[in-house]
Amino acid sequence: MIPPSRLRAGKGFSFVEAIFTIAIIGVMSTLVIAAISNASRDAHRVMARQQQASVQSALTAWVMAQNRVGNTAQVRSLENVRTTYNALGTSMARFNLLVPNPSSPDPNLRAGFIDQTTADHILDYTGSSTDKLKSAALDNAKQYLSLPTWQSGDFPRVDLVNE
Repeated sequence: MIPPSRLRAGKGFSFVEAIFTIAIIGVMSTLVIAAISNASRDAHRVMARQQQASVQSALTAWVMAQNRVGNTAQVRSLENVRTTYNALGTSMARFNLLVPNPSSPDPNLRAGFIDQTTADHILDYTGSSTDKLKSAALDNAKQYLSLPTWQSGDFPRVDLVNE
């Protein structure tokens, strides 16, 4: 005769063991989903930082290109360039300084300071109803770019702002 304790061992999980197993699987799947979600959010934030750096580089290139007057040997002061920049009161207007302009006689403005694909993506994603420069990555990270007023004694900057 087989003892009763050995009979139960061969029939599978008890109800309590099954509940514990299901609970452990549920907790583990929650952790995996949270990790994947965090990785996605982190990727959007990294992309947003890269886009901020790209626009900042383009803005710096624009400032450097404005130091001379056309094809002449004349030089514009940084204060004069700052006045021109600040006269445009919105981030969108300031961003448009960086976008390629094929009809411009100035070769620098024709080529632009930011690549056309990036400019188109930001312009399309931002739309005309807001002054918050956006892209898909910025939107997913719940952030936007802002080109604030250029302060005296400083250099123009691109701010990455949380919504």
